[in-house]
Amino acid sequence: MKTKKLPMSLQTKIIGSNILNTIFIILIFLVISLVIEYKHVEKQMGNQALQLAIAVSAMPTVVSSFEEGDPSKILQPLVNRIRKETGAEFIVIGNIEGVRYAHPDEKKLGLPMVGGDNSQALQGEFYISKAKGSLGKSIRGKGPIRNEEGQIIGVVSVGYLMEDLQEMVFQRGKKIG
Repeated sequence: MKTKKLPMSLQTKIIGSNILNTIFIILIFLVISLVIEYKHVEKQMGNQALQLAIAVSAMPTVVSSFEEGDPSKILQPLVNRIRKETGAEFIVIGNIEGVRYAHPDEKKLGLPMVGGDNSQALQGEFYISKAKGSLGKSIRGKGPIRNEEGQIIGVVSVGYLMEDLQEMVFQRGKKIG
């Protein structure tokens, strides 16, 4: 049995076209908003990680721990407490060879830092980087740890996982949509 198509009036076609255009514009606005939000949150997390790295590197306890036989005994509980209080996903401290003295996963203590982005810190710079480490892809604040004489004795890396950033933006996007 054939169904008979009802002719569509010009007014119906215009209304339908306007509705589709409006939905399309809303979707474009939503995508642009999410991209802007992602960039904003990423910058904010990077700056937060950097500021925390600067603060940790300047702590007298952190600096003096490098003079101990096993810096991990001092650094591990200290950075775990800081990490929990600040919400950072990780705070990793390593010596100038990149050997970890503090890490959220204690099994990784004594192993090399991962990510390949320590060179600027070993040259004395504080910076924000994105790299894939042992916990996953992250945005990090990194910098040198200097002793009393100003010599670089280690590296601090503070970070937030990119998947957490994406989830945060996704949740905010759900509120918008």
